Amino acid sequence: MGKGSKQRPTNIKNFSEGYERIFKKRGSMSSKNDFLEQHEDTINQEWSCYCNEINSIRHKYGLDSKVFTENDKERFAIAHIENHII
Repeated sequence: MGKGSKQRPTNIKNFSEGYERIFKKRGSMSSKNDFLEQHEDTINQEWSCYCNEINSIRHKYGLDSKVFTENDKERFAIAHIENHII
C-alpha cells in the first residue's frame, strides 16, 4: 500500500477551527479593497505628495531622485489603509 492510498484520520472540529482561523482573514482584505476603491483619489494625491516630498529631501542633501515603482505605491496604499481602518 502506498503512502497516499489511505486517507488520514482527521479531527473535524480541529480542521474546522483551523480553516476558519486561516480564511476568516479574507473579510478584512475585502474591507481594505472597499476602502481602496472608495478613497482611490485621495490615496493617489497623498502618494504624489509623498513622492515629491521624498525627492525634494533627497535633492536637498545632494542625492539622486528616487524612482518609485508600483510595488512602492502598493506598500504605501496598504500602510495608508491600515492607518485609516485599524
